[in-house]
Amino acid sequence: MTAGHGPGHGSGAVVYVAGSRWSGVAGTDRRLATALGLLAPVLWVDPPFSVLTRTRVGARETNRTGRSRVAPGVTCLQTLAPPGASRPGISSVTARLVARGIRSSLLAAGHPAAAVVVASPRERFPTGVPGLRILYVTDDWPAGAALMGLPIERVRSRLERNLRQADVVAAVSPVLAGRLERDYGVPVVILPNGCEPNRAAPALADTASAGLVGQLNERLDVGLLEAVRAGGTPLEVVGPRTDRDAATRRQLDRLLTGEGVTWHGPVPFEELPARLARMGVGLTPYADSEFNRSSFPLKILEYLAAGLPVVSTDLAAVRWLDTDLITVARDPQDFARHVREILARPADPAERARRIAFAAGHSWDARAQQLLALASGQPNTTSARTGNSAQPE
Repeated sequence: MTAGHGPGHGSGAVVYVAGSRWSGVAGTDRRLATALGLLAPVLWVDPPFSVLTRTRVGARETNRTGRSRVAPGVTCLQTLAPPGASRPGISSVTARLVARGIRSSLLAAGHPAAAVVVASPRERFPTGVPGLRILYVTDDWPAGAALMGLPIERVRSRLERNLRQADVVAAVSPVLAGRLERDYGVPVVILPNGCEPNRAAPALADTASAGLVGQLNERLDVGLLEAVRAGGTPLEVVGPRTDRDAATRRQLDRLLTGEGVTWHGPVPFEELPARLARMGVGLTPYADSEFNRSSFPLKILEYLAAGLPVVSTDLAAVRWLDTDLITVARDPQDFARHVREILARPADPAERARRIAFAAGHSWDARAQQLLALASGQPNTTSARTGNSAQPE
């Protein structure tokens, strides 16, 4: 962490205890922390590495302190932990090691902690680290425990403990915020996902293909994609496979090797705008599950930021965005029909500009400002019951 690089540095650093590794998929945590780094010093805390697996999981090179600069204003801390770091007993040792690394990093940088954000279903608030404690619930973690390969009881227990210890609780979607308020009796603010509209520089190509971007797993309703393909629409699929279920694996195998489907696999985040520019419509084909009903898919705003029309299943996040720029489909036939109709229409530069302008009101910069307002005790957001009208953008 370096001093004096942004307008928020005088109020201290933000410690961001992430649910994913910085070197992994660039999801909610990394994108929010990147935007935060332009406003205040950020100490990103990677999930601990086992001393037995660190060299096999592709850990980022760090100095002997375990710290490395990963983005402007953002320092990544990696902590070596005993094998079985999440097991009872050993998890307490791991937590102490992580907390000690955080304290050492803050001391070395000369920044006190203004806030500690925990955005992980596994980790706890570090002991001995001052600052406002913010729990940021980025998904329905208990409902998604199987997707993450975690024991549901352990996830639920950690969530309950962190809720008790948090000064502020934020959630990524209105449904998730409402559920936490109802089940645990705590006030919850909505801190949704965002996008980077300035990355949408390439003009859209004249294409008849539909596109899907993101991780390929049990969250998808593969039947919707099969209906699109069966209707004669070429599919461009970008993202890694993270499926665990055998039935989902067979469905994805069949889809991704099918005629008219091009699967590009994972691509660097920097290449995403160019990939999106070669699509004619963006797809959000989520299955109707408890986990998905509480989610706020990153891809929706990313599509709009690239100027793409969007066809989605009915999600609370889509209703909360409250815009006619997203077409909601009821079933596979309806989904495929909407895709064909959109692709058959001539491209409209005015509509493209309207999509990009809408996405600009939901930027990661605005989300970072919202989080800093929470950290300063001056929230500019509302509870789960209020909705889109009170957004800070």
